[in-house]
Amino acid sequence: MNPTIYRLEFKLFFRNKAALSGILILLISGFAGLYFGKKFIRQQDLVIEKAGRMQQEQTSTNIKHFGKDPGLLLYHNKFSMVNVPDRWAAFANGQRDINPYLLPVTMLAVEGQIYDTDLSNPSTLLLGNMDLAFVFIFLFPLVIIAFTYSLLSSDQESGVWAVLKSQSGNLLRLIWRKFSIRVFSIFAVALVLMISALFYLQLPADLRFLVVLLLLSLYLLFWFSLSFWVISLGRSSNYNAVLLISFWVVLNIIAPAMLNVWLTQQYPVPEALETLVKQREGYHEKWDIDKSKTMDKFYQHYPQFKQYPFPAELSFSWYWYYAMQQMGDDEALPGAMSMSEKLIKRHHFTNLSSLFLPGIQTQLRLNELAGSDLENHLNFQKAVKAYHEKIRLYFYPLIFQNKTIAKVQWDKFKVAPYTGHTTGNVWQHLLSVGILVLLFTTLAIYNFRKRISLF
Repeated sequence: MNPTIYRLEFKLFFRNKAALSGILILLISGFAGLYFGKKFIRQQDLVIEKAGRMQQEQTSTNIKHFGKDPGLLLYHNKFSMVNVPDRWAAFANGQRDINPYLLPVTMLAVEGQIYDTDLSNPSTLLLGNMDLAFVFIFLFPLVIIAFTYSLLSSDQESGVWAVLKSQSGNLLRLIWRKFSIRVFSIFAVALVLMISALFYLQLPADLRFLVVLLLLSLYLLFWFSLSFWVISLGRSSNYNAVLLISFWVVLNIIAPAMLNVWLTQQYPVPEALETLVKQREGYHEKWDIDKSKTMDKFYQHYPQFKQYPFPAELSFSWYWYYAMQQMGDDEALPGAMSMSEKLIKRHHFTNLSSLFLPGIQTQLRLNELAGSDLENHLNFQKAVKAYHEKIRLYFYPLIFQNKTIAKVQWDKFKVAPYTGHTTGNVWQHLLSVGILVLLFTTLAIYNFRKRISLF
């Protein structure tokens, strides 16, 4: 390795204003991604903080107005659970903009509550939020293409290649030297952005940070290896640019859109509406049937509460009312389970198909590591149901015995946090993308060695 030659190559590369423009675009976009990603998660943090204060105020107000009637108090009172954003969620927002992260639930049927979310502008949801993951997945490949598409063809078209060919003994080494300058430049920008993210987002410098570095490095190497293979074909600059842009469009736009359409048709979820209807019907129809039938089903679900018989002489009681709500959940349960299973199947198939789509796969793995993916949301819904069940079991005896709320430990029911992220498919990603990098690199070297006219 001759340092002087590499310094000259650096000077030639950065003398091109397009190279400086590309690096500047990545830096500005990367810093913007950091800012907007952190701002988006900060807004959610503020909502979560406010929810904690409002729940305490609401509980105090309800106790003041309905404290003598536990059933009515619990009808109005809400118990919130929040999907606390991980620090990495500011790096990869994932699905946190479309899935609810704060769910205030009451003692009523839970199946009609866990799907509540804020109203959002559909146009905003379509565009999505800008974060650093977006910059790496979509913008870095475009700059790599701009840096490499004419690496060899421009010299051939200008006649410089004939001079280099007559003076160089190893043209493959010459090509690699030019190529390595571009690799180094892109990775230097990536490292600057990752170090900036480490401090600006206050990310822990742990194993997860190293895994993200490895994921992104392999993804960038994939685009370099693909570009290396395209220029090894020895075509014109226009041909190389069109082919590489076509790869970018197919891998990052068309293929994900087609996959989404196929998944929607293959795993439709009419259960979403069906679950809501079943829950509503299961609750409302109980007004018109014998109350003993509702209570019998309730005792089958909770045999420990048989010790609290329903007073048949009453036309209404909170005892029966909450049993009726529970029956609504029970009748909606099959539809809810079916919907959850289909969403899990969608997720698994997406993971499988993304083995051949590095962009999707890298985005999925980043979302998993950040706790902003579909699996995290489904686990959050399960946690909400478990928390709702805990609330019911605590307050049912209070309602059934018509006790006062004087001894209720309200501190047990502050805003409940849920945290979680997975790393289950990371190594699968590293292996599949690594194989693609080796494949395209090997094909490129084979093409260069095979074209005797160049060497």
